[in-house]
Amino acid sequence: MNKSFKKILSIVLSVMMISSLMTVSLSVSAVEDGKVRVIVRNDTYSVENGAPWDGVLVDEWVSIDNDSTMMSAVVDALNNHGYTQEGAESNYFSSINGLAASDGGAMSGWMGTLNDWFTNYGFADITVASGNLESGDEIAIMYTSNGYGEDIGGTWANNDTTVKSVEITGAELSGEFDPSVTDYTLTIDTPSADVNVVPTATNKNFQTRKYKNEYLPSDDSAFYKRSQTVSVSDGDKIIIGCGDIAWPSMNTSEGGTVYTFTVKYAPSAADTVSNKIDEVAKHLASQDAPTVSSVGGEWTVLGLARAGKITDEIADSYYQNAVKYVEEKGSAKLHNTKSTDNSRVILALTAIGKDVTDVASYNLLEPLADMDYVKKQGINGPIFALIALDTGDYEIPQTDAANPTTREKLVQTILDAQVANGGWTFFGSTADPDMTGMAIQALAPYYSTNSDVKEAIDKALTAMSNAQNENGGFASWGSVNSESCAQVLVALTSLGIDPTNDERFIKNGNTLIDAMMSFSAENGFGHTDTTYNQMATEQGFYAFVSFDRLVNGKTSLYNMTDRLAENYAVGDVNLDNTVSVIDATLVQKQIVNLEQLSKVSLIKADVNHDGVINVVDATEIQKIIVNLV
Repeated sequence: MNKSFKKILSIVLSVMMISSLMTVSLSVSAVEDGKVRVIVRNDTYSVENGAPWDGVLVDEWVSIDNDSTMMSAVVDALNNHGYTQEGAESNYFSSINGLAASDGGAMSGWMGTLNDWFTNYGFADITVASGNLESGDEIAIMYTSNGYGEDIGGTWANNDTTVKSVEITGAELSGEFDPSVTDYTLTIDTPSADVNVVPTATNKNFQTRKYKNEYLPSDDSAFYKRSQTVSVSDGDKIIIGCGDIAWPSMNTSEGGTVYTFTVKYAPSAADTVSNKIDEVAKHLASQDAPTVSSVGGEWTVLGLARAGKITDEIADSYYQNAVKYVEEKGSAKLHNTKSTDNSRVILALTAIGKDVTDVASYNLLEPLADMDYVKKQGINGPIFALIALDTGDYEIPQTDAANPTTREKLVQTILDAQVANGGWTFFGSTADPDMTGMAIQALAPYYSTNSDVKEAIDKALTAMSNAQNENGGFASWGSVNSESCAQVLVALTSLGIDPTNDERFIKNGNTLIDAMMSFSAENGFGHTDTTYNQMATEQGFYAFVSFDRLVNGKTSLYNMTDRLAENYAVGDVNLDNTVSVIDATLVQKQIVNLEQLSKVSLIKADVNHDGVINVVDATEIQKIIVNLV
C-alpha cells in the first residue's frame, strides 16, 4: 500500500475532533440512553469487480458505556455478527470481513465519519468518558476506492459548503430541495410536531449542525444531534448550517452556508373539519331552541345530534316543540302538499332517538305511505321520503291509499328523473349539483345491491366530477355557493367516497373541503362569500359532520341505525327490551338465511362486535340469558 496514502488514511480515517464534537445540551448522555448507530458499508467496490462483499454489512444500534470509544463501538457491531476485522488495535481498520485496503485499487481503503463528518481525530480518541461520544451519535465506516474518500463524499479539492440533500421526517417540505436555495417551508398537520431535518453535506469534510430558531455557530452546546428530532410549532424555524468558520475542518471555509426551514401548521382536512364542527356546534347550541322549521330547526338538530354535540336540553326542547307543532296541526300530515316536512321531522327525531310513530299520538310515517302525496312536491318528495324511511330502516305503514308507497317505487321514481347529462334537477333538463347530490344521498344505500342504481350513480358522479370548478367547488344558479358544495359532500360521503383523496373530485389541487372553507365565516358559513348565513351554516355543518363520520369509521349521516340501536340491550335482537331464547333463535335463522333481520337488529345481534353474525353470537346471547356474562 502507498505509504503516503496510508498516512493520509490514518490521519483522515482516524480523525475525530475532541473538544467541540457534536456536544448537544438537549440530548441525554450515552450512559443514560446507551446506544450509538454503527453502519459499515461498501458502495464503491462491487462483488462483480472482485470484492468479497458489497452493500451494507452492518446497520444497527450498539450499546456503549463509559469505557466505550468509536473504535470499540464499531468492533462490537462487527463482533455481534461474527464479522472479522484487522487493525482496530492500531486505531485503523486495514481489513473488514475480508475486504482490505488496496484491494479495490491504489487509493482504496477504509474511512469513516461521525455524524456524517470526516473528523480530525482518531476513532480511539473519541470516547464516552471525554464526552465526545454520546448516545444517538452515528458512526459510518465506508470503503473508498478512489479520490482518497472523494467517492464517499469527502474531498480536499474544493471548499463547497452547500448541503447536497436533506431527509425530512415529521413534516412535508415545500417543493424539491435545491442546494442553491436556502429558504424552505416545512408543513406540519398538527399544532406541534417532532420534526427531523437530516442534512448531507456536499463535501463531508465540513460539519453540518442543526439549530432551532436561532443560529449560534459559536455555541458548542446549542445545536441538535443529527439523529435528534426538534419539537416545533407554527412559525418555528429549523436552521441548518454547513461548513461555518467556527467549526473544525481540514478544509478552508469562506463562511459556510445556512439553510432555514420555516414551520407552517396546516391542519389535515380531517382536523380542519373537526375544528370547524366544534366552532359551529358551539354557536348553534347557543341559539334559541330549535323548532319545526327548514331553517333554525331540524337541520340544526340533525347536525348536532350526528356530531355527538347535542345536549339533552336541546334535544328535549326540540322534541317538546315538535310535539306541540303536531298537536296544533292535529294530523300526522304536517303539510298538505310538502311531504318533506314530515321527512325532515322524521330525520331530526330519529337523530335524537325519539319514536317517530308516536308524536302527540300521531305516526309521522303514515303520510309517506301515500305515493301520490309524496310526489306532489316534485322530485324532492320521493328523495327525502326515501332518506327518511331508510334513516331508521323503518317499515312503511299499511295504507288504503290508491297508490301505496314502496321503496321500489321511490327508487324508480328517482331513477326516472335523471336527466340526459347524468344528474338531477328540480326543473328543466340540465343537472344541478344540489338536486344531484340529494338524489345520490337517497340512492346511496342501494348502490351495491341494485345494478340500475349503480349505473345511475356512476353516471352522476362523472357528471359532478366534470362540473366541479378549479377551486374544488360547485355552482348553481350561476355562482359557486356553499350549499351546492355541501350537498355534493354529503352525497360522496354517503357512498363512502373521501373527496380529499379521490382524484375525480380534486381540481387544481383543491378539494370540496377547500371549497367549503372558502365560505367559512365566524361561527359558520356564508352563501356565496364569507358573510354568515344561517341556511348555509346548517347545511355546511351537517355536511362536515357527514365527512367527519366517514373518516372516523362511523355510519353515514343518514344511517341512524347506530342511534336507534342505543335504545336496546346487546343481544335484544327482536327489539322487545328483553334478551331471551327468541333472540338466539333469530340469530341462528339469520345465519342460515331463514330470517332477514333489520339493520338495528343486526347491530344488536353482533354481540361480540366483530362485524359478523355467526354461531358465536347466538352462544353469547345464551350466556346472557343464563347470566354467564
